[in-house]
Amino acid sequence: MISRQAKFLLIIFVGIGSIVILTKSSTRINNFIFSKVLEVYKIKYPATPIRDTQETNSWHDPRNLFPIIAYNFPQKTNDLVASLQILEKGGINIVINTTMGYMPEPFEVQKAISKLKNSNLQLIVILENECKDEYVFKNSNNTTNVDIKKYLERFNDEYIYGWYIWDEPGENRKNCGFLDFVPNDDNEDVNILSSQILKDTTFSRKLAFVNLFPTYWEGTPNLYDYEKYLELFIASQKYKPRLLCFDHYPFRKEEFGGFRSDYFANLEIISKKAKTRNIPFWTIILSSGHGEYKNPTFEEIRFQVFSALAYGAKGIGYYLYSRALEEYGYTSWILEKNVDNIYTADTSYGRNYLPVKKLNEQVQTLGKILNNLESEKVIHTSLYPSNQIGISKSILNNLPENAPIKSIIKNNDLDSDPKILIGVFYEKQSPPNDKKYLMVVNKDVRNQSSITIKFDRQYSVYEFDKNAGGKILKAQNHLIKILMLPGEGVLLSLENYLSLK
Repeated sequence: MISRQAKFLLIIFVGIGSIVILTKSSTRINNFIFSKVLEVYKIKYPATPIRDTQETNSWHDPRNLFPIIAYNFPQKTNDLVASLQILEKGGINIVINTTMGYMPEPFEVQKAISKLKNSNLQLIVILENECKDEYVFKNSNNTTNVDIKKYLERFNDEYIYGWYIWDEPGENRKNCGFLDFVPNDDNEDVNILSSQILKDTTFSRKLAFVNLFPTYWEGTPNLYDYEKYLELFIASQKYKPRLLCFDHYPFRKEEFGGFRSDYFANLEIISKKAKTRNIPFWTIILSSGHGEYKNPTFEEIRFQVFSALAYGAKGIGYYLYSRALEEYGYTSWILEKNVDNIYTADTSYGRNYLPVKKLNEQVQTLGKILNNLESEKVIHTSLYPSNQIGISKSILNNLPENAPIKSIIKNNDLDSDPKILIGVFYEKQSPPNDKKYLMVVNKDVRNQSSITIKFDRQYSVYEFDKNAGGKILKAQNHLIKILMLPGEGVLLSLENYLSLK
């Protein structure tokens, strides 16, 4: 027979043991307890904004480049300077130290970048952590880690692009301390960190970088909730974010459902929010197979890049870019071989290094035009692929009569879906109807597409040369024929037709 005292001690022992298990448990258990039991994933939207957000200037790249980000660099390298040179050679101009976030590695990266000559490559340094008592990435500045000024001062030289404040705020899933059953408030943590940057005239010259969740995270079960998630994040900040960035990885393995059906809806929601709030947006694309995600082909990488540009993205990031995290199941990379040797041929750096290098050069060329354009609308010929949700109003047949595009046909099969996406733009400094720009994208990642676009009237139609720069007159007519490779994009301008010469 167990005595009353023994029962009491047993209850205490079991209770303490349960708390320890909860606190030290795996991410899976943490996720279950804090999402299913405490319901911290359930976003509670205030009736009014949390605070009146102070306006800040929208972010513009200080180097006048189109930002192209490597979401990591080689995890194993004997010559970090050479590795960084190879990244930049491949068209990368920003690197985030996602695989080397622990001290002293950030200092080593900072030192390596400082050794580069005539370089535009810059570093975004990680500050983010999931718990409010561990702000700086496993590195303390003081007892509470709330004041990050010393860390900012240490990483504030000419080679630093900015600081990575937080990855995917809104999760709130961590029980951040022993006997602590109140999850942290990610948005408030971001606000505390970013306010220290944006209120300081010196620090605010650099970017306070935050990467947001995609539509498919479990905290936003529908598109309406996702829009509210974005608005709540913006409203929670004392200073309006200067940039919206999110990741979305659409290419899943077939056993996990294949191509995501909310891919374009995510781009559309972000694009509209960026426009209404006057905040540019960046997107992080899938470039490495891991978990449920397939190893993307180059054509699939190219499709993600050009579709993002068609929706108005002002920056592109690759996740992951370099060989790393193999122990966690990552299986493909753009930069995979000879990462210490700058003298080998481009083809020796991996199967996708050279084609992505050329793609980045094209994006940089088109970026000079795109940076001065404002997204007006997006047009799809169908819900392809995977019966996309949330874009039915963008289908060509649903457009108003005054739309510049009247029809799009596939030249070799007039009755089939041409599988085309078109982003319509206008110049920021000109009236919306003065001149139109079209980013035409082949959504088919396996087959080239030969199409004819018929316009509402006659235009002088120019195509921008992605490789050499400049623009070429392609037609002075009410239609144009285009041939595009799988996943390729073409940028056109429609200028008012005057006369045929």
